[in-house]
Amino acid sequence: MLKKIAFTIVALFIILIAAATAVPIFFKKKIESKIKSSINNSVNAKVDFKGMDLSLITSFPSLGIKINNLTIIGMDLFAKDTLANVKQFQLNVNLLSVFKGDTYEIKSIKLDEPSIFAHVLKSGKANWDIMKPDSVSKTTDTSKTAFKVALQKYEIENGKIVYDDASLGFFMELDSLNHVGSGDFTQDLFTLKTQSDIQKLTVKYGGIPYLNRVKLDADLPINIDMKNMKFTFAENKIKLNELILSAVGYLAMPNSKDMVMDFKFDAKQSELKNFLSLIPAIYTYNFKDMQATGKFAINGTAKGTYNDKSLPAFNVNLAIENGTIKYRTLPSAINNIQVKSQIINSDGIIDHTVVNVPAFHLEFGNAPVDGRLLLKNPTSDPFIDMALKGKLDLKQLTTIFPMKDMTLSGILDADVQAVGRKSSIDKGKYEDFKASGQMLASNFNYAGKNVPMPVSVPTAKMIFSPKNITLSNLVAKVGKSDFAASGSLNNYLSYFFKKNQSLRGNFNMSSNLIDVNELMGSKSTVDQAANKSKSDTKLSIFEVPGNIDFTVTAKAGRVLYDTYDITNAQGALLVKNKTITFKDMGMNMLDGALKMNGSYTTLDLKKPKVDVNFDIEKMDIQKAFTSFNTVKLLAPVAKYTKGKFSTNLKFDSDLDEHMMPVYSSINAEGLTNIVQAVVNGFEPLNRLASSLGSDKFKRLELNNVITKFKIKDGRLNVSPFDVKKDGIVMNVQGSNGLDQTMDYNLGLNLPRAMLGAKANETANAMIAKLNNKVGTNVSISETIKVNAVLAGTFLKPTINLKYGAGDTKTLVKDVINSTIADKKAEMQTRVQAKIDTVKADATEKVKDAINDKLNNFFKKKN
Repeated sequence: MLKKIAFTIVALFIILIAAATAVPIFFKKKIESKIKSSINNSVNAKVDFKGMDLSLITSFPSLGIKINNLTIIGMDLFAKDTLANVKQFQLNVNLLSVFKGDTYEIKSIKLDEPSIFAHVLKSGKANWDIMKPDSVSKTTDTSKTAFKVALQKYEIENGKIVYDDASLGFFMELDSLNHVGSGDFTQDLFTLKTQSDIQKLTVKYGGIPYLNRVKLDADLPINIDMKNMKFTFAENKIKLNELILSAVGYLAMPNSKDMVMDFKFDAKQSELKNFLSLIPAIYTYNFKDMQATGKFAINGTAKGTYNDKSLPAFNVNLAIENGTIKYRTLPSAINNIQVKSQIINSDGIIDHTVVNVPAFHLEFGNAPVDGRLLLKNPTSDPFIDMALKGKLDLKQLTTIFPMKDMTLSGILDADVQAVGRKSSIDKGKYEDFKASGQMLASNFNYAGKNVPMPVSVPTAKMIFSPKNITLSNLVAKVGKSDFAASGSLNNYLSYFFKKNQSLRGNFNMSSNLIDVNELMGSKSTVDQAANKSKSDTKLSIFEVPGNIDFTVTAKAGRVLYDTYDITNAQGALLVKNKTITFKDMGMNMLDGALKMNGSYTTLDLKKPKVDVNFDIEKMDIQKAFTSFNTVKLLAPVAKYTKGKFSTNLKFDSDLDEHMMPVYSSINAEGLTNIVQAVVNGFEPLNRLASSLGSDKFKRLELNNVITKFKIKDGRLNVSPFDVKKDGIVMNVQGSNGLDQTMDYNLGLNLPRAMLGAKANETANAMIAKLNNKVGTNVSISETIKVNAVLAGTFLKPTINLKYGAGDTKTLVKDVINSTIADKKAEMQTRVQAKIDTVKADATEKVKDAINDKLNNFFKKKN
């Protein structure tokens, strides 16, 4: 009997295991098909997943459905938004509903490593609004859907959720989120028990970070009334870093537009240290070694309706009494901290919000700092009443706060106050806005291991008035660079109170040395600038601020920029609309003088542009080749040229991420005067000399050679120009490109004696061949025309020589003309000889006739 019972149990166990294994296999295709059809029929989004697994054993008595690598990507305005990316999405479904086959009841949901991005545009359109219009009505009738929510538990493991609402200026990020919620969602009234653990919680509103990467632990039970959509928060505990809060009240959503709330919150533990834990810089650095005493209190309420037109009324109070902050290992402390502040809004109209800090006081050691702040009507016509007064010895801060590997010293003395309304500034009635005071800095020094470069300010003074802030006596040194400046900020109040206002200013600045490479974070040093050939400097894009409008008159004895060592730089800089405009800038560099007017703009930070007119006078060619990559690529002949040049150049180009020209985008044209130069060792000239059989062409001397040029589409085009020397006349024209290819025509007119034997033999053979054809015997003159076509590349040039101006027809014409001239001369000789013979014969006949006549005459006389 026992054997039968055991056998029966084993058999049942085997059957159950077999069923648990077979059921998922049997229903997998059917369930996967229903999931896909439900998704496609319901949403306007790109939904994809990489396979699906079914399990009965791990989720018994439910059927576990695991969807792997689920992604949901928006469409239209949100085509670049990934709404969800879930490593694994698990549904536990009622097994009986699976056997019935019509509707599957979802009992629990788990999301493993989900990344969710909820995005709302300024227009209010949300990226999660992906349900098709016809599917919304269908979901109200659960009998017609493939899935029915009978939820009892949901879970998120190691998730990241971002909510970015541009319409409200609200941002929240939950990083490393673990959350569990359990309750019977099938009931109209039930309690949802939630547990949350967030490693990094960030909350921003209006660009202000109220919580920044704060750790949160919360046990929050919520009583839910599904019919009335009301959620009531029972007794709970919320821990933010070390601060423990409690929030009670309710939130209701009676319709799709309104949220009705009534909340109260306060701090359970009123210790100052717990509040300081919310300040990231303090909490993340030696927080355990900090001692803080004093009473801290924070509480508040929020009551009313939140919708597009109204806010709930709210009241937040914060107070610190008799506070002290001290680190155990340091001798001094911040003493006597007294703060009272209130943010209150009695009716939900945002313009009726009042921020009031009637007084705050603290002492850095024995140095007191006092102030106050009152802000009213923040949206319509802000009213501000503020003051700050204190004298701070910065070196004393190192005895209060732990500052490892850092040097800080100097005196800051401030006494400023301001009272008035924004409307006074808008109307230009600065006398109605009382702003006055001054800030002084003396012997300020800041350096350390984590500081890019030491900063020293021996003296600086700022004087405040309603119209401007005047800066005087500013002397500073940043790294190797030194500055002296004075000037004024002319509309700082409008800049502070108004949107889209640029801060205007005028400054005079002078310097003995400005190391731009060091200031921009490159590895270049003064020595590297002096040794340009070894410099490996790489700059990064400098973004010109878009919210300033500055005019700077500058003068610098020396400027180090990239590999350039510049002296006597002076001119004006206009900074406006993300553009720096250079006006009448002059400087000495590369043994020459340079003047420029133009601009550098970062309107498109990914594609900065430069547009400059240069006037260069007597610059060293070799140094220009070494310093300018543009010269290296487009004029490689400069490497083999020693001398000086002058040029007028109009240049514009895009710049890459290292502030270097994008060569394919360069457009430039100008006029260059090679004052005096010698070209020697240039391979195309070597090849020309070899082809002509004359070493004189290997070395080319240039004096006052003027030529026009143009750079476009990555190619240098040279207009015709003449080179004359030692009886040679050479006309040069053509182009070369970034790929080092060249296409030049050299028209030479040179003495025949300068040609080598081979070149003479080639020329004579051509003339002999023509003589045979024409039947002449013409020889080449002492001056010969040669056309040389340079092609190939600069390193591997090809030469094609053509004699007689490079045109066979022209040469034939020359031979024919020479032949005609010879025949004409021969004919003239023959005609003249005939004339002489006829003339002699005629003379003799005349003589004979005369003699006959005379003889007859005398005979008649006789």
